[in-house]
Formats: sequence, structure tokens, C-alpha cells
Amino acid sequence: MGTLAALLVAAWFALAPGHSPPAAPALAPGHSPPAGPARVPAARETSATPLGAAAVMTRYLAALAALRRPPAVSFEFALSQLGLHDMEQTHRVYRSGRSERDETLAIDGYTLKAPSVRIINGRSPHYDIATVAPRPDTYRFTPVAARKTPGGYAYVFRTALRRPRAFGVREIEVDSRSFLPAVVRFATTGNGARGAGELRYGRAELYWVVREAAITARLRDGKRARERIVWTRYRFPPSLPAQTFRAPRPRPRPSAVAPVPGLAPPPAPGVAPPPVPRPAPPAVTPARKPPAV
Repeated sequence: MGTLAALLVAAWFALAPGHSPPAAPALAPGHSPPAGPARVPAARETSATPLGAAAVMTRYLAALAALRRPPAVSFEFALSQLGLHDMEQTHRVYRSGRSERDETLAIDGYTLKAPSVRIINGRSPHYDIATVAPRPDTYRFTPVAARKTPGGYAYVFRTALRRPRAFGVREIEVDSRSFLPAVVRFATTGNGARGAGELRYGRAELYWVVREAAITARLRDGKRARERIVWTRYRFPPSLPAQTFRAPRPRPRPSAVAPVPGLAPPPAPGVAPPPVPRPAPPAVTPARKPPAV
């Protein structure tokens, strides 16, 4: 996709060399979680008064441990970028496990007649909240505030990495209904560039999904660049057909027309066809004069 995020070290959420992502919840032997948005545990009632920081952290960690992912998901996203490569794109994505089909639908306001398709295997969902959300084993948490929201409270925590990494979460806002991060603010460095931005999450059916991402970066040459991605149209089918993740067949190119015996070959492009010969009119025999009587 050529995004600004890809310019920075290992994209926005990949970890620096030598580090590994946070461990996922333990599963039964022989089972592994399919990649995709995380299923949200049942919403809890919000009390009239905000909870203490320790109670919020307990519920936050329990909500992360209870995350589950759907077997398949489809969605669309709109990407806009300024400063690095000014562009706008719209994509539709189908994902199941670690397989992904990425269809480019529109570029710079022009809808493609046929989508440009990329099949990607072995991809992890970088924006998955289970990957992005900070945990106490890698971050220090400092409670900041409990902000009133229309649905309850947003519990704000400032976070600091215990060990330096290329990507780091600086602050989160924990939603009081799901106790999952609704906002994640981060900073990242790499390839001589520095950036900061935020991710916004919300519920889609049973799952906690990324809704918006924004980043502003100062590039190696000192220029500034901005990027914004908005995700919409989430769907969670029970499965996707196997052909979804097969590369499309290339379109057949028009082949030369073989000449038919007895007919002239078609003219070359830009050349007027030769005139069609017309048959000569039949000869007219003059009428004989009647003999004189």
C-alpha cells in the first residue's frame, strides 16, 4: 500500500528486532486463534461513580484475556496521505486466518473498472487491539483521569515502556462498558523519521475493531507528512470460500486475427482500409433496326 506507516520501522505496530509481541491467552492444545478483530466480552453495568485505578486495571486485563477473534471478516478502509505521496485510496479487504485479499477499489477519486487484487498470506493484523494494547509486563501504567462520556467513563492511563522500542503506546483511554481501549495514542521512530498518532476502536457486532488511525511524522529530510485511515462496513461471515484467497487469473490479451484464405487481411491501426472494387456494369447490346420493307 505504500503507506506512511510502512516508512517507519516495521510499520506502526511491529516491534523492534529482538522483541516479541505480547503473549496471547492460553488455548487448548492443538488450537490457535484465527486472526481478525477481537470479540468483546459482555458489557458490564457502569456505576454512577468512577472506579478506582486498581479496579479498572483488573477489569482491563480480564477483558484483554477474554478477547476472541472471528473466523472470517471483511471490511473497507479509506486511506488519505499528504506529504510523502499525496494520494487517496479506497480498499475492500477479506481476511480469514492469516490469509488476506486486498482489493483496491478507487484511487485519487477515480473508481477502477475492475478492482486491483493482491493476495497476501502469513499476515498478522497489525491493528488488532490484542496486539496494540499495552500490558503491565511491558509498560508502566499511571492513572491520569476518569472523564465522563455519554455512555459512562473513559479511564485515562499514561503508559511508558519498560524497555525502549521503535513503537510505544503513550496513553490509553479505557471504555467503562467493555474495559477495552477506545483510544490508543502512540509514538514511533524508524528510517530517520519520527511520528506520533492515535488509534480509535469501537464495537462492531460482537467484536472490538479499529475505526480510525491518524499519524503525523517528520521525515528524514525534515518534511512533515500526515496519514489517516478510516475503516467501515465490517462484516463477520462464518467462513469465506477458498477461492477468495486465490490470485485472479490474468485477463487474456487480444490475439491477432488469422487471415482467411481468399480475404484480405485487416488493415493496420490508423490505416484506412483499401477501397472495395465494384463490379463493372454489364455491356448493353444496341437494338437492331428492323429491315426495310
